[in-house]
Amino acid sequence: MRTRFLTVSLAAAVAVSGLTVPVASGQEQQQGAPITATNEYIQNNYINKFLLPTKKPENVILQAGASESTVMLNWVTEAGVEGQVVRIREAGQANDAARTVSATATNETVSVTEGDPRKITPVLTEVTAHKVTVDNLKENTEYTYSVGSEADGWSEEFTFNTGTYGDSWNFLHFGDVQVYSNKEEFQDQVAGWTNTVDQATTKFPQTSFLLSAGDQANHSSLQEHAGFMSPDAVREYRTVVNMGNHDRYHAPTYEAVYNRPNIEDENYWFTYNNALFVSLDSNDWKDFDDDVAFLRKVVKEQGADKDWVILTYHHATFSQAYHQEDRSIMYWRERMTPVFSELDVDLVLGGHDHIYTRSYLMEGHNPVDTGREAKIGETVAKQPGQVQYVTSNSASGSKYYQFFDFKKGERDEDTKHEFGQTVNDKTIRTYTAFWEQKENPNYSNVAVTKDGLKVSTFDTVTGETVDEFTLTRAGVGQPQDPKPADPKPQDPKPADPKQDGSASSSDKNTDKNKDDNGSSRNAGIAVGVIAAIAAVLGGIFFAAQQNLFAALNQFLPKM
Repeated sequence: MRTRFLTVSLAAAVAVSGLTVPVASGQEQQQGAPITATNEYIQNNYINKFLLPTKKPENVILQAGASESTVMLNWVTEAGVEGQVVRIREAGQANDAARTVSATATNETVSVTEGDPRKITPVLTEVTAHKVTVDNLKENTEYTYSVGSEADGWSEEFTFNTGTYGDSWNFLHFGDVQVYSNKEEFQDQVAGWTNTVDQATTKFPQTSFLLSAGDQANHSSLQEHAGFMSPDAVREYRTVVNMGNHDRYHAPTYEAVYNRPNIEDENYWFTYNNALFVSLDSNDWKDFDDDVAFLRKVVKEQGADKDWVILTYHHATFSQAYHQEDRSIMYWRERMTPVFSELDVDLVLGGHDHIYTRSYLMEGHNPVDTGREAKIGETVAKQPGQVQYVTSNSASGSKYYQFFDFKKGERDEDTKHEFGQTVNDKTIRTYTAFWEQKENPNYSNVAVTKDGLKVSTFDTVTGETVDEFTLTRAGVGQPQDPKPADPKPQDPKPADPKQDGSASSSDKNTDKNKDDNGSSRNAGIAVGVIAAIAAVLGGIFFAAQQNLFAALNQFLPKM
């Protein structure tokens, strides 16, 4: 347990940031009116053929509920189906001992487009989304369940174990699965994802849940999300999802196939044993202030009595691939990370950049221990307000990004880099402690105890440990003695402002000074003085900021 604190200078930094708000890109112009899907149309026109849903349940997924004693379920059927339920009983009990919980049934229009529905004529169909919450589950108990009805048919029976409700447990973290990034490789990508999940759950069979960093699907079609749900593990372990930018290609489909607790404007939270988990929607930059208010409220109300606060969202705040210079990423890094430090968030897990990256401990957007040689297996002790960030590589092998040399400012996916060489050449960002890209699928296990979070990342091809570290807290009277950041920050070459998602040279200079200078303590003093003036001018700044939304739309990343 711990008492959380407020860092005034960091909170004020958010109010006076000079970055303007990027906005979410709208739908690109579509070619023609939407097509209503039929099985005949799919068989005649698709490379990867499938059948539309019937009355019998499909795409069943078990998800985390509001607490460790709760699970949520989701499945779909053809449109107009009502009255389906979940039957759940302790394993070994007779069928007539099963508890029955009714599902809510909502008709939804989902995408079954084979491709990007923003760029080609979308193909749509109607389904019914069925959602159930089951609570009051016993600790360390195996349950068997099935979903459906006598009239429409039942799914097969699935089994899961609730596991421990104590302070020592684990969960698994996966980066972008993003099945269907290539039509000809769809089945291979699903197989790669299934292999990763099978390896992870075999190695860690007692895991409490599976956490996906987002981009479960490439174009957010029903059949792509079905590919994500292909492994049996998503029905045998609770599954936690984030909305990625690719999932948002057709958000109604994403909403139809997943079930999440405590949702507020696409953000949600849940508690699990001695930890609070908060999932933020990092896609919609227009509601930044609402996201901050949500996070502050949840951490204050739900995190005060927890040992750990773990935050997850799709976009990588600190990574070594090319998205590090997207305007939207820079905005989040500049404005949101001081809030994370203010609230004493412990660990942030993300994806999006398809490369494994571990940051140094960060205070706001400044590294506090840069210059220290990171080692696999080390223990990192954080002070209050310091945050650890991890960006995950692909869990399926569907897509990888190579190391981005920000000095050249050019994206080169053909050149392979080595971690040690990037350190020697000083092409590594000063916020990066360690990175790796061998173009093999990865997954991470997070072992939670009262005293630490041990994050171990594995390569599914070689079986080797990619990285491992344990996050603890600096003991009272034993503070860390981090080296200050290099007073001569690295100077990235300005990217072409015409490129999608790139920043102007002035914004890069802002990012460079804030990101790589490493002196947040001195900056905090100045910020505190400026904060009073900023409060008076806040209304004027906000109005001007709002007028820039449309103008900045073109800079959002398309990938």
